[in-house]
Amino acid sequence: MSSVQSVDLATLVRVAHNLRAGKCVQMAAFTILIYDHVSTLPQEIERIWKQRFTGASLLFYLNRYITPLQYIIVITAFHHPKWVGKACDDFVPFVGYVSGIMSSTYGFIEMLQPVIMILRVYALYRRSNRVLAFLAVLWLAQLIVSIKGVSTGFAVHLPPGPAFVGCILTGTSKWFYAIWIGPLVTDTAIFALTLWRIHPYIGSSQKIPMIHIFLRDGIFYFLAIFLMNFVNALLFFSAPNDLKPIGAPFSAMMTTLMISRLVLNLRSAPSAGIDIVETNVISRPKEPIVFRTRMTRALGKLGDDFETSRDYRTIEAEKEEEWTPRSRSTFNL
Repeated sequence: MSSVQSVDLATLVRVAHNLRAGKCVQMAAFTILIYDHVSTLPQEIERIWKQRFTGASLLFYLNRYITPLQYIIVITAFHHPKWVGKACDDFVPFVGYVSGIMSSTYGFIEMLQPVIMILRVYALYRRSNRVLAFLAVLWLAQLIVSIKGVSTGFAVHLPPGPAFVGCILTGTSKWFYAIWIGPLVTDTAIFALTLWRIHPYIGSSQKIPMIHIFLRDGIFYFLAIFLMNFVNALLFFSAPNDLKPIGAPFSAMMTTLMISRLVLNLRSAPSAGIDIVETNVISRPKEPIVFRTRMTRALGKLGDDFETSRDYRTIEAEKEEEWTPRSRSTFNL
């Protein structure tokens, strides 16, 4: 009897420890998110509020403000003693859709975050419909896998008692594990396409502000989000059920934070004196005028070409300088 009691006590201690750790991580992530919102509010007012409203602005607002509102509800469910039993079973799918699709894995608003990155790659490739279609297919596949995965999840059954309060989503099916694999694939594709597009300009001796922003933010965003999703995948494969989702809220809220920062940084580039290149300087895929106009209105500055006429002339001049000596040596031979 004593051995059984000791095992039960050890289990209770482990569950209590894991539950406390999950709540601490969740509150820490929420605090960081709110702090970042407050600290970047002046930039948001100048670069978003005072600019023309576009579809990109709408995506920014949804990503930035719906996420904290969602997590107020999630945190309440995580701490309120009445959110147990059937109430938790009915509510826990919402927790999944908020925490997972938000970081590109489980929810509606959170699935808009990769859309913002996809639109930037679309603009990088001069609004290439092929690139847009490829990334859209990846995004839709990720969305389907996420919805299927969340539907297989269930609430963690905690021991009775006031010390064990928390409405936590977990799962054991392969579909549930795949929730964190989808973002790894999509983010890797976005990062690879970004690097491929801007690599000819990295070696340029002329510093191009927009290229610097794309490279810096792209690398930082990819590494941070990739590592967080990778850790989440490892946790879901190896951790106990009550500890599997410990990193999900942190990953979701940090993704929201970084997407907001990325958009604000991109909005700062035109104000630094960069003139958008004219269409007769750099060619782009042919598309109907009506479609181009609608996309411009929808995307706003988020869909601007990152090349400028000054950038184009600088790079072309450097290429010509590199070509001329080789040409002369060939002719001398």
